[in-house]
Amino acid sequence: MPGCSIIAVPGHNCWRQAKAERIAFLVDGEAYFSALKATMQQAHRSILIVGWEFDSRTRLERGPNATPPDTVGELLRRLVRTRPELQVHVLIWDPALLYAFDREFLPVVKHDWLSHPRLHFHLDDSHPLGASHHQKIVVIDDQVGFLGGMDISAKRWDTSGHLPGDPRRSDPGFPAYPPFHDLQVALSGPAATTLAEIARSRWRNATGRSLSPPPPATHDPWPAGLAADAENVVVAFSRTAPPWEGEGAIREVEHLFTDMVLAARRHIYIENQYFASRVVARALARRLHEDNPPEIAVVTSGYSSSFLERNTMGMSRVRLQERLQALDHGARLRLYAPQIGEGFLKIHSKVMITDGRLLRIGSANLNNRSMGLDTECDFFLEDAGRPDVAAAIAGLRDRLLGEHLGHQPTDVGEAIGRLGLHGAIIALSNGPRQLKPLPAAPLLPELLREGNLLDPDSPLETVLLAAAHPAAGAGGLRLAGRFTTGMILLALLALGAALWHSLPQSSWPYLDAFLAQLVAMRLNPLAGLLAVGSFLLLGLTGIPIFLVVVTTAAIFGLWPGGAYAFAGAMLSAALTYSIGRHLGRHTVRRLTSDRASRISRALLRHGVIAVAMLRLLPTASFTAVNLVAGATRLDTTTFLAGSTVGLLPMVLGFSLFGDRFAAVLMTPDVVNAGILAALTIGLATAGAALMSRIGRSAEANIGEAGGSQHRRGRR
Repeated sequence: MPGCSIIAVPGHNCWRQAKAERIAFLVDGEAYFSALKATMQQAHRSILIVGWEFDSRTRLERGPNATPPDTVGELLRRLVRTRPELQVHVLIWDPALLYAFDREFLPVVKHDWLSHPRLHFHLDDSHPLGASHHQKIVVIDDQVGFLGGMDISAKRWDTSGHLPGDPRRSDPGFPAYPPFHDLQVALSGPAATTLAEIARSRWRNATGRSLSPPPPATHDPWPAGLAADAENVVVAFSRTAPPWEGEGAIREVEHLFTDMVLAARRHIYIENQYFASRVVARALARRLHEDNPPEIAVVTSGYSSSFLERNTMGMSRVRLQERLQALDHGARLRLYAPQIGEGFLKIHSKVMITDGRLLRIGSANLNNRSMGLDTECDFFLEDAGRPDVAAAIAGLRDRLLGEHLGHQPTDVGEAIGRLGLHGAIIALSNGPRQLKPLPAAPLLPELLREGNLLDPDSPLETVLLAAAHPAAGAGGLRLAGRFTTGMILLALLALGAALWHSLPQSSWPYLDAFLAQLVAMRLNPLAGLLAVGSFLLLGLTGIPIFLVVVTTAAIFGLWPGGAYAFAGAMLSAALTYSIGRHLGRHTVRRLTSDRASRISRALLRHGVIAVAMLRLLPTASFTAVNLVAGATRLDTTTFLAGSTVGLLPMVLGFSLFGDRFAAVLMTPDVVNAGILAALTIGLATAGAALMSRIGRSAEANIGEAGGSQHRRGRR
């Protein structure tokens, strides 16, 4: 029946459905930024911006016909100065140091503290370790909304011509970036109001403060000249959110991807920055097992922009592509990369079109993070029996393919009808713009191949919290108790050193003899071997590793004691890892109780990151982690890489403590005592911050990998 939803199911693969009076597909940055500027200039009461990134220096219009103000920062400041009722709220992911050099300097100071009081800027760190806020939403007066894959930031603007060397493709810090392709959707009416609810919910979660919706608008901020691709249609919004502070995971995006794949009859067209999702790959594999599966075309980037991307998302793409093509006896699945002249086009879009009747556009990548770890928001439209909506969806598919192939959309549509999806792509790849088949060739050797370095599908805290204590119930108390015990021991060591020379004079000869023995140990030619050997021996006993590090540095100093400690810790880790491989899972599970399965989940889901974090976690057993990693047969390279990353800062911190501990024993002056006190406070603060971050993930979510969904955002 026309107008009836078939795929979208609130509470399963979407949050809510709402009527969109108009929708428009904005292909590439020129179209989006131009429409965004025109809409913002119509704002009276509210501008909500929620994104992964934001740069106030971004120019919304470029070229000789651009009208001031041309940067988004200047535009927002002018609007709040001239419109007394306008409130602007900008919420951006807090990336800490990971992307510090790629982003605008001191954004909070620049936009929140030194700007207009009705321009509110906040960095969002309300998410688990390793997660990011990835939604890309703008809503004006709750009447017009935008969402998709584009942030208002550098390296996003381009025309659909993607001209090589276009001088307009230039931003502060990035004077000549390569061609870039992405997609946004504009919508108006109740659908925009619903999108504003999602943005305000995220603001509340990040800041603890609620935003009231503006009064009903008496004007229409839809930009003049922006033609609607469809009108008066029901759309849906799907979200991803990780479990956080007592609220369960939201995995609507994941379910919608699967449902769209399973609903396909003839073909699936995908544009996405990545192809690394295990869930989507399983759904595609299910279809490829059929006698007559649909044609599946995946358009993605022909290159990776960084070393980490090549060895995480890039390697996952290679692995999934190899496995799927082994099942694909009819060559129904093909991956393509858009080529322009001698180079490739950077694909950043997140689009999926099934049979020319189902469409999604949003922020969610085809990777594991977007299914359960990062916050995401996607728009979904189905034709529901309406020919005009089906024509709009198929028209967008033909327009996108026409852009990549250098042909008119009508030519693409005709070719698909005559030759099928892959046949049309092959037939029309005959000019300077083509879609090149992407071979399943390894990008680099098997470095970290099995470790999900940057692409886990669930929060790391939940498995770390479980791994850090033997029972899920009351785990937070046990976790805090173990940490407190360790910190008290550290403080007592520091206090004891400070009071060393307060002992009665009758004790001094014994103290001097002890210090002389300490010096003699440092001069022993076999000292290094003995120090490393002690790690190998004590690593089998379960003694906290930080105590052995402190002792080694106290005896041998920061150098070479720190080097001995690091070498000993790594060798001890390798030894117990090998023992775990030899003993096998059942024996190790008996030795480590039920902690083994939890540690196994952490290691297999999160790879290098999990190993590194378990090294830093002061309550996680060094010996148990090594044994379980070996018994689980975690890739050796992943284990050693994670151990190196985690042990380096741990060994350095506690070696500094041990070195200054010995210095206070030798020379108990104010300087040495002050440094030791500062190190004690610093180590305790760093450990408490890590424990607090982990503890903020609700224990009710331990072991949850996409279980029951708590309907966040309905409050």
